[in-house]
Amino acid sequence: MATPADRIRSWPTSRIVLALGVLALVVLIGVVQRPAGDAPAGAPEPAGAPATPAETATAPSAPAVATDEDFCAGFRALADSQAQYVAGSIDEAALEASADALVDTGVPAGMSLPARSGYHTLIGSVYDSIGLSLEPGAVGATREPVAGGDAAFSAYLQQSCPP
Repeated sequence: MATPADRIRSWPTSRIVLALGVLALVVLIGVVQRPAGDAPAGAPEPAGAPATPAETATAPSAPAVATDEDFCAGFRALADSQAQYVAGSIDEAALEASADALVDTGVPAGMSLPARSGYHTLIGSVYDSIGLSLEPGAVGATREPVAGGDAAFSAYLQQSCPP
């Protein structure tokens, strides 16, 4: 019977790189995530009343449509850039360029609305880490996070982005 260490050694290198990239992004989310209601320093106060359920349930305008292959390649490139940024090998401009390239690639038509919400949470935290923001509509997500979005995006990656 193979031990867990034997199983990990048998993984292809690309699977390890993807796993490390996803791990780096998850760690970044944990570090960057603020408690609900906390705004970044200097952020303007939100105007108007909170969004109603009808507003948050409406599907946003669609971003460009990407193939799974193009999206996954861009996601892997962003994960690599994020790991390099955390290690101090690249600067904020390079990380921003990588994140922008992934957003410009678009979102696969098969990615569900909950998965898009989880994708926005993840890529939004990358932008937050360098002092920028990303509108949910840029990735086809709703203004308010969808319950289970992070898990849905993780499931999408496992199913659609094989190593």
